[in-house]
Amino acid sequence: MSKTLATVSALALLASSAQAGLFISEVVDATLAGGNPKFVEITNPDGSDYTFSGGGIAVQSNANTDYDIDVDLTGITILAGQSYVIQSTSNDGSNVFFNTYGFDADLYTAAFFSNGDDRYILADGDDGGGVATSFLDIHGEDGVDGSGTAWEYTDGYAYRLPAYSTTGTGLAFDVSEWFQSGVNALETGDDVEELALIRSLTTPGVHIVPEPTTFALAGFGLLTLVLARRRS
Repeated sequence: MSKTLATVSALALLASSAQAGLFISEVVDATLAGGNPKFVEITNPDGSDYTFSGGGIAVQSNANTDYDIDVDLTGITILAGQSYVIQSTSNDGSNVFFNTYGFDADLYTAAFFSNGDDRYILADGDDGGGVATSFLDIHGEDGVDGSGTAWEYTDGYAYRLPAYSTTGTGLAFDVSEWFQSGVNALETGDDVEELALIRSLTTPGVHIVPEPTTFALAGFGLLTLVLARRRS
């Protein structure tokens, strides 16, 4: 293989790996008023903005197995290297979120959200009738009630580990890719203590992923700069 061809192949490979796609990066089922904050965070690790032309979030509650889209994200843009936070408005969720973190979520929805044992499914396509058809990522096992599983986070939280903060896995959930707080991690019985825990352990909007890869070409050499992650 010529040096020129090798360089082109390397560029194609790296460009392909950089276009990893959106993934679910954090899920929270907290313990303040009404079981809030209760949100899901999506992160775009790519070097370009992404706008949904269809799809959104499907929430499988209990033992349900449907892929009905509960949060339509059509037209929503997630900027390159940024995270997007969706909070439930149930039980005054929007006010609890703001009072907890001091800023608003990117999107508020009236959709039912997970109690820590339900599944979030991220899709970028649908059948035109509100059913997801193209799956990007999932938290939880597809179609499985999470009660008592290793991925249950009732009154707790979970976030994608740095080593896996590059791409979604479709419907193939792997709990080893996540930090799972376990059940009752945010529950103390004291509102002041719980508020402090939530603020210190959950990070809506700041899930850090590798920033867009920069390519520097010197002669036939290819230099890849991989930027450090801030979350460990």
